[in-house]
Amino acid sequence: MANKSVPAKKVLNSFQPAITSDMVNKLQLTPEPGAKISGHQDGSVAAWRSPQLMIVFEDGDLHSARQHLLDSLQNPFAEGAVATVLVQESVRDQFVGLVAQNLKRLESQVASHPSYIRTLAQIELLKANVIKANGDVDVPANASPLLVSDFISSYLGQQGPTGAITLHTFRTAREATQVNLKESVPYTRVSIWNEKLACAYEVLGHLAVDIFTINCFNPDLSPIRPAFVDNRNDVCLVKGYHYETLRINSKRRIIVFPVGTMFAN
Repeated sequence: MANKSVPAKKVLNSFQPAITSDMVNKLQLTPEPGAKISGHQDGSVAAWRSPQLMIVFEDGDLHSARQHLLDSLQNPFAEGAVATVLVQESVRDQFVGLVAQNLKRLESQVASHPSYIRTLAQIELLKANVIKANGDVDVPANASPLLVSDFISSYLGQQGPTGAITLHTFRTAREATQVNLKESVPYTRVSIWNEKLACAYEVLGHLAVDIFTINCFNPDLSPIRPAFVDNRNDVCLVKGYHYETLRINSKRRIIVFPVGTMFAN
């Protein structure tokens, strides 16, 4: 394991979200902690399984973003797991502290996965900074969730999922899209945490991804998918969520966010 870690700083004053946790978590399809890990007979995973990019802004709900990131940290090989998280510089220490307080020992099927074991060895070789558990439960180094700071996924030694999530810092929305260009992960969704919709929309045109969710994670896309498939613009409100599909920079996108986000602007 790396001999250098990023200490989790004391969490700052509680962050007050403008939308409720019920609104954020409703319709979630987050993989179960014990979800089956698919791959070859030797346990390796041949390709990414719908990896996601998470972008956390200072005006986002840090607590809800943290919860969804934790799900991916505990089960990094699950379909739809976060592969990379970008955090705005002004809240990086606070967000990292929230995450570190809730890290738990990995299930044996993850800790014994060949890709995870190879990544541990590569982290030791690189002397990479790894966010370590800082809660009441002792988590051994060889069974700890891996949040690796300032290294891109390809540096961890293999193509496809590594068992680790990479962490990068940005200052502005534009810089967030530039930081992400260093990663070669084929993201299928982007989860943006920012109550300022204008800032969130600024990111959309600079990322080559079809699906963007704002202040929610893995919402049901069935209400808007037919319009997307038919290549036509559409907007609808379903079960407290705003759905729309439109063309941005000659590419059709799907955008979903809780209706409450509109009232926070």
